[in-house]
Parts: sequence; C-alpha cells; structure tokens
Amino acid sequence: MAGPGLAESRPMLRRASLLLLLLPGFALGQTQTGTVTAFATSQGVIGLANRADCASTTSTATWAITTTGITLTAGDKWRLSTSSGACSSTVPTTFLNDVLATSTNQSIPGVFVQGMGTEGSVSCTGANDQPVNLCVYYLPGGTIPSNPLVFTGTFNFQTAIPPAPNLNSSSPGDAQLSINVTSGTETATERAVTGLTFTITCTPPAGGTARTATGNAGNIVCNGLINGTAYTVTGVARSPAGNLGAVSAQLGPSDATTPLPFVDFWTVYKLSNGVETGGCGTGGAGTVAPTLALLGLLLARRRRS
Repeated sequence: MAGPGLAESRPMLRRASLLLLLLPGFALGQTQTGTVTAFATSQGVIGLANRADCASTTSTATWAITTTGITLTAGDKWRLSTSSGACSSTVPTTFLNDVLATSTNQSIPGVFVQGMGTEGSVSCTGANDQPVNLCVYYLPGGTIPSNPLVFTGTFNFQTAIPPAPNLNSSSPGDAQLSINVTSGTETATERAVTGLTFTITCTPPAGGTARTATGNAGNIVCNGLINGTAYTVTGVARSPAGNLGAVSAQLGPSDATTPLPFVDFWTVYKLSNGVETGGCGTGGAGTVAPTLALLGLLLARRRRS
C-alpha cells in the first residue's frame, strides 16, 4: 500500500519539527533530570536540622543541585524554594533565593535554615519531626518559562524531643559506676525517636568534680570517680540531630552509687585473718580455694550493703 503523498506528509513533518524545537532534550536523545539535597552546616548530615537550627537567625544550609539534559547559558538562574507538600508545577513568586546557574552540578551555600522552615510551614517547637520538600526551578535567562523545569529533594526538621531516660540500676566498681539506661516513656510533647544517645552525669558532694559518659541504651560507665564517695547520677537523651530531652530522675546518693576499690579474693581472705599460705596442691590452700572465693565474694557484698 502506498504511503501518504508529499502534500499530505508536509503537515506531519512540520508538527514533528515543532515538537523537536519545543523539546530540545528529546531531540538530543536526552531528558532533563535532576536531584536536590541540602545539609545544615551545623549538622554536617545531609537532610537534617534540629530545633536550634530551625529557630536560629544565623544557621545556614548548603544545597547541592545535580542535573542532566540542560545546556546552561549566561543569565540562567536557579530559584530555590521549600514546600510542606509537593513542589508546585508553577514557579513560586515567594522563594528563598535566586542564584545564577553556573554549573549543572552546583553547590549553593548560605541558604538560611530558618527561611527553609518558614517557607515549608515548619513549627520549630513541634512534637513530631517535620519533612519539607526542596524545590529548585530552572529559569533560562533568569525569566520564568511557560513550562518550567523543577527538580526536587527532601529535608527533615527533627523537632521531636526525646523523653527523659530511665536510670534502672547502678553497679559500683573500682573508681567507676556502671549505670543501666533505657529510653523513657513517650508523652504528648516528648516523642521517642530512633538513634538516641544518652549522657550520664555522676556528681559528687559539693566541691567535687562531676564526670560524664555517653553511650547507647544499656550499661554506660562513669569512670574517674573517687572510691568511697556517694555520687548522684542523672541522665539525658539526645536525638540524632542534637535535640536534648528532660533530665532523668536521679539515682543516689546511696551505697549503690558509691564506687569501691577492687580487692582480690586472696587479699580479702588475708585481711580477714586467713592463715593458709596458698598453693595449687590437693591439700592446704588448694583444698580451700573454692571456700576462699566464696568468702571473698560475701565480704565484698557486705562492704557494699
């Protein structure tokens, strides 16, 4: 079957040519794609800010724009904006920054974190973490096109505060205390978050020097303590972005929070007027070794009670 005549094919060719002009990326076998990321300078972690960053008038972020399928020319700009929902398909008239587009892989420092939160409808004291969308619009020649390109990313304002931790027990050692710590109970304004760390503070009576130790849930050891001194122990939780929660209820001061010098079982036995000289034979001290061990353990427990 014969194809369309020349007269019939000309309109089709014109339409195809017009389509290629409107879609230069298509004509080159390319599509315009891109990603946007940002990190608050105080954090150094991509896509994360805390309450202090949100409320600060000086905290800044660096945005990174990576695109393909665009040929930049002099006067092109990027328009930076944030949104609590999906990025608009139209270029916003209120925005964070207009920046000259100098590279298809461009780093843009000095974007105020507070502005990112305000434009993204973030409450800096919100009980829950609040994600926002990063929106970057391409403005060829610095003007708003009829069919704008927008490249997107995500950013999280971590405004949730962790609850006060539970200090469950204290085990004294030689110049140290081992404190068992678990996450506290979630409340309406204190939400448990993943990745918490805990800082334990061991405070001696007035005039002494407090010691701190940081770790994850479980046993955290305060070192460098004074044996025979009863310490007061408190703890606080910190979110991954650095939000501090309330201080825990205190442990001590008590025998359980009083470090004790380590004394081996044989020394304990001799201090208790033991007369065996020791040895590894089947008689003499060899026959009483289990008894000595038990005696030492009992004496050590009595000193702590």
